[in-house]
Amino acid sequence: MLPTIAKLLQVQERDQRLRNLQRDLKEIPNLQARAKSQLSDDQAAMDAAHAAMRDVEVKMKTLDIDVQTRQNTIKRLKDQQFETRKNDEFTALGNEVKRYEKDVHDLEDKQIELMEALEVTKAAQKVAQEKLAVTQGHVNEELKQLEERSANIQLRITEVKAERAELAAPVDPESLNLYDRLTKNKGGTAIVVAENGVCGGCHMKLVISTLANLKGNKDITHCEQCGRILYFA
Repeated sequence: MLPTIAKLLQVQERDQRLRNLQRDLKEIPNLQARAKSQLSDDQAAMDAAHAAMRDVEVKMKTLDIDVQTRQNTIKRLKDQQFETRKNDEFTALGNEVKRYEKDVHDLEDKQIELMEALEVTKAAQKVAQEKLAVTQGHVNEELKQLEERSANIQLRITEVKAERAELAAPVDPESLNLYDRLTKNKGGTAIVVAENGVCGGCHMKLVISTLANLKGNKDITHCEQCGRILYFA
């Protein structure tokens, strides 16, 4: 194997590492978004439970106002009743008082029902809140691990780039430029093994002259089909 190819194989191995690391780094935002999406269902359940509780509370406040309004009316009617001197008017006011008292009684029954419903919605909200907290804890831990992973990958990228630069430094510029062009045009693999008379890149059978040049080990030999640099293992 030509010394230049041996050096370029080391460069190629570092380039492949870099591509893998950069791919992993690029995937981390997707993993972070996926982790955060785990909260959506639990958050929706929490919001729904809170909305149900608030709905019951609003209804209770409305009933409180209705009860207070009727109680005020009852007081006013009773005051009028004791002020009147007419029996028929006294009786009519008394009937009105009874009607409003019945309304108050019915509203108070509804208040009891709503109080029971409020306890149910509070319990549901507590369950939803606890579940959300557990999920949030898991998500926070996962996000923390992803942040650490991202930092480690970035550090490793820096290290591999330095290794790559050190390995590429002794390679003559012409060979290095050739390697870079092939790497860009051939999907990241510029140098491939020739085995059993077949190119390891395009998997086409190599012609006799190409194999002879490769065995001569004097110059860089290319696959006549795909143009990649060849070497014998």
